[in-house]
Amino acid sequence: MGKRITIHDIAREAGVSAATVSYVINNTQGQTISEETKNKIWHVINMFNYKPNVFAKNLRSSTSKLVAVCTRTGGYAEKAEFVNVLEGLSASLRKNFGLIFCPPPFGNISNADAIIAYNVSKETFYEIGNYNYIPLIAVNCLVEDKLFFQITVDYSKLRRKADGYFKNGYTFVCLEPADSALKNEILKTFEHVVFIGSGVGLQNVKAENILTSNGFIADFLSQRSADVLYEDLYTPLCKQTADCINKALSHEQFDVHSYKI
Repeated sequence: MGKRITIHDIAREAGVSAATVSYVINNTQGQTISEETKNKIWHVINMFNYKPNVFAKNLRSSTSKLVAVCTRTGGYAEKAEFVNVLEGLSASLRKNFGLIFCPPPFGNISNADAIIAYNVSKETFYEIGNYNYIPLIAVNCLVEDKLFFQITVDYSKLRRKADGYFKNGYTFVCLEPADSALKNEILKTFEHVVFIGSGVGLQNVKAENILTSNGFIADFLSQRSADVLYEDLYTPLCKQTADCINKALSHEQFDVHSYKI
């Protein structure tokens, strides 16, 4: 059995004093502690599975395993992609896991053991985190925070594969990410990009050489005789997400929190 986690361990990881941690745990009045600091302390507490008696009743200790998947709702292409994600997660997680879909607006999800924030903005990710002090996984969202596992697509690797396949240039066609940093990463990686969404539909795509990681987009554009290179990333993305969920629920320390698929 590992060393028992103490309030001093929580304070060290959160970068605050042990007294500050105590004030937050006990909801001590009259202390000027920012909401950002409070949220960070609670997430560190969750990460280490620290459960002092004074607030143990407020942290979920049930043996059930229910994972909530939070994402924005959109058009048919987004819905088709999300169905693939749910199927992939269901196949990748152990049989004792259940999945529930949580559309916006996001708030407290009291009956879940962990949450997957899929294709949301960084601001929305932290909004979800501020309501819920349970393991939270960022998928297709750049948060770059060691408190949370993050899984994104390795667009550089995807470009290298496309560069070797196409001879005369190509266009990367994908759903428009909710996260602006992820969108900028895509734009910096590929010379030609078409984002589906915000008024741009598949019928507007005129390119003849197309790279995509979305099965719905690949099927649609293949029907008009375009040369489509489809790279299925759902399976490895869901497998890595399932692995991160198990790691987060173990409440062990891990050196790597960011993964590119």
